Amino acid sequence: MTRLLTVDAPFDLPTVYLGSWIDSLVAEARRIGVQVLSLRGGEVTESNLVGAITSFQPDYIFLGGHGGPAVFTAANMVPLLEACHNDQVLANTRIYFISCLTGQRLVPSTVSKGALGAAGFTTEFTWVVSEPYIPDHDPYAQPFERLVVEPALELLQGKGYRGWYDRLQRVAREEEAVWLRSDDPLAAQVVLFLRQNAGSATFVSATEGMPGFGLGPLLVGGYLLKWLLS
Repeated sequence: MTRLLTVDAPFDLPTVYLGSWIDSLVAEARRIGVQVLSLRGGEVTESNLVGAITSFQPDYIFLGGHGGPAVFTAANMVPLLEACHNDQVLANTRIYFISCLTGQRLVPSTVSKGALGAAGFTTEFTWVVSEPYIPDHDPYAQPFERLVVEPALELLQGKGYRGWYDRLQRVAREEEAVWLRSDDPLAAQVVLFLRQNAGSATFVSATEGMPGFGLGPLLVGGYLLKWLLS
């Protein structure tokens, strides 16, 4: 049975949205027979992560939260994983960083330290939100939930990082087509961020190569606000 470890620590609006999307991902993963262990909130520490990897021996690790080019953080921006510091703990697993900028250095570093593959984004991962900020009832955020969840399921179903990448691009095109027909005042913003996220998606895999680094957004957009996962 495929084993998935999810890691996230909701503490602000962007990570609350990510936490909701990870919940959706976990529900779908269990539906297709994946065994799931989740670390969340205060459970997300380096020692707990190492312990979970050692005892659970996950095939995949999906991490949602704030990041930088060489770091992934837990609650309150406390570093959890850093390139060339402790990312060797991810060896022999396949990684998905749902996080800004990690595609620049952390993704390739994890693979150089023994991970079987890793995916992430080279710039800020961006999306649009609207009041009252309820993630699973926010129509502006729904396209971006698809952009996170559906490609992840491709990985879990054995379609590899190329399957992850291709599904992400397909979802972005599908949602873009819908929003280009919309007269909603924020439709153009949704389309822009879909394009930017798709353009910054990248992966490194010992067996599948890499798609190249994309150019991404200048800022993360919200409902007349700006939200950052970096």
